[in-house]
Amino acid sequence: MPYYEDLELGEKYTTPGRTITDGMASILVSVGGYAAEFFNNEEVANKTVALKWRTIPGRVAFMIMGGLVETYGARQPRQTEGNIVNAGCRDLRHKAPLRVGDTVYLESERIELTETSNPFWGRCIDRETLINQRGEVVITADVVHLYERRPK
Repeated sequence: MPYYEDLELGEKYTTPGRTITDGMASILVSVGGYAAEFFNNEEVANKTVALKWRTIPGRVAFMIMGGLVETYGARQPRQTEGNIVNAGCRDLRHKAPLRVGDTVYLESERIELTETSNPFWGRCIDRETLINQRGEVVITADVVHLYERRPK
């Protein structure tokens, strides 16, 4: 990952897409401990949920956003060996449900770079938007990261 000094305000990128398969959904819902039958049983979801389809829990959808960012970063040329830590999220908004079978991608824009009181870290905020194959915004969030500063 880049060092804090390598980051540019306003930088934008779009990740490759990822399809939420039934197998992926089943594993993530199970690992997350989501027991509601409409997350785990398509027949029940089709009959009883107002949405009439099997959906992914919102917290799992947010986790998928992190995976898309990691996948994008792994495909970029490594210019430096800095570390990065997720330090939180602000203004998380679920705009539309994520369905089993959807293909999603993430758009990101760097909206803030600030010094911290700790000389080891710099703070970065990226505005991230998860979008499905229909062009619907699923989630928006301002994700806070701490990037390692370049060693002196």
